[in-house]
Amino acid sequence: MFVSEVLQNLSDNLKQQVALYEEFTKQERAKQKALIENNLSEIEAITAREEQFLLLASRLEKERLLWAGHIGREFEKAPEDLTLAELAVRFPILEGVRRELDLVVGRLQEIHEINVQLLQQAMKVVDFTLGMLTHQASNTYTHPQRKENEGNGKLHLLDWRI
Repeated sequence: MFVSEVLQNLSDNLKQQVALYEEFTKQERAKQKALIENNLSEIEAITAREEQFLLLASRLEKERLLWAGHIGREFEKAPEDLTLAELAVRFPILEGVRRELDLVVGRLQEIHEINVQLLQQAMKVVDFTLGMLTHQASNTYTHPQRKENEGNGKLHLLDWRI
């Protein structure tokens, strides 16, 4: 196979990955909105769509490794050891798609990190609520105006001493 044909196939694959990650970013933004609104059915629907994106991303990655393998033989390197930055220096046709991929993956990562924080915060609220309802000895949150040794040290939603 000619190097130019392999490079074109690799470039096309990477462009498909950029488009996929852009769509994934839209889904992550929608998930962020659903998390803020506590819309569980929407979160579930988005997660199901994201699973399909992950399957497609896996297929595209396998295909990318195939094309990178052809190029790697030229450099006597395994496809996993070839970086896109390295290839873009050697083959300028890949520079544009490399920049696009860097940008979209960076945006996706930022949004995903915020979503992780939102989910962690939601889990803390659930943990706190369950602790209040089940009278656990230690809670995630403490009462801001109580000192540790003041009163019984526990704050419960319902006071069962009545």
